[in-house]
Formats: sequence, structure tokens, C-alpha cells
Amino acid sequence: MAITLLALDLGRVHAQPGVGDGTLNAALERYWPTLLAFAASFAFIGVAWTNHHNVFVRVARMSRGLNAANLLLLAGITLVPWATSSLADALSQPGKHGQQEVLLYAAVLMFGTATWSLVFHTLATHPELLVDPNDARGFRADRLGILIGLGPQRWLRLSASGGPRLPRHCCSWLFRCFSPSRPKDSTGAPMTPTSSSK
Repeated sequence: MAITLLALDLGRVHAQPGVGDGTLNAALERYWPTLLAFAASFAFIGVAWTNHHNVFVRVARMSRGLNAANLLLLAGITLVPWATSSLADALSQPGKHGQQEVLLYAAVLMFGTATWSLVFHTLATHPELLVDPNDARGFRADRLGILIGLGPQRWLRLSASGGPRLPRHCCSWLFRCFSPSRPKDSTGAPMTPTSSSK
């Protein structure tokens, strides 16, 4: 659903009078930020969906805490189309660099990253929810890795970048935000999909 909502903004990319010479090429040149934002956000949501699948094939039962963490994670994903649309609108306006919109975009992805940490924390502290309780150790390691990735120095550097370089810094940083590492088993090796994922 979130990916479908992303595609709604692509409707503005078409030949129209008053945009350059009125051709499709002129529209593509004018609205390239919309296409770039769509591609980046599609990748973010796709990675989030893949990671979500890889995590929850390890879950044997649900709890209220895990349900709440999962809902917050999904809330972060559903905010991506809104933040993407705001960023694309700002960058499509001549002379506007969209600093505030980029920071909004970063905040949405930071929220999503924090919710991943909450999911991992729940599974790390409640091994009885897992198919293999020993996998809790891997989720504990991933929880710590995400918290380290949310360090304040990264946010401060992003905020201080300013100018037209800001969207580029943001894009490279945000890909890491929604890419938590694959959960590890009790030996520290990456966990592979179980037969339940087939």
C-alpha cells in the first residue's frame, strides 16, 4: 500500500503546456526530483518489507508488546510517501533547496529506524516468542547496532550541511537507516530463512 501511494506523485510527470517546450522531456527535466524521490523511497520500503519478512519468520507467537512495536514500525513506513511527496515538491521549485523537507524526510526515516530497534529489543528480551530462543542473542546485537547508528553526531552533521548538498548527504545516509543487518543466530552467524518462509 505504501509503495502504491508513492506512485501517485508520478502523475504530475507528463507533457504539459507551460513547462519548458511542453514536451515529455521538459517535464522529466522539471520533475526529476519526483522520480529520484520515488526511486529512493521505493528502495527504502522494499528493504523494510524484506527485513520485516526475514525477522518475523523467526517469530513463533505474538505478544502485546511485539504487536505494538510492529504497529509503530508500520507507522514509520506509511509516513514515507508523505515525506517523499513534500521533498519532491520542494526540490521541483526553482531556487529552493528543500532543507526543511530533507530534515523532515530524515526524521521520518530516523523514526522508522528507532522502531526497528524496538522490535529487536522486544524479541531480544522475550526469547519465548521466537521459534529458536537462542536467536535472541542475534536480535540483541542488532538492537545495539541500530542505536549506535542513531548517534547524535550523524544528525548534527546532516543538519549543518545546508545548501544543495543536503539532499545528496541525506540520501546516502537514509539508505542505511532502513537497512538493519540480518538477524544472527546464537553463534553470531547471519540467520538464513527457515522452511516456514518458503
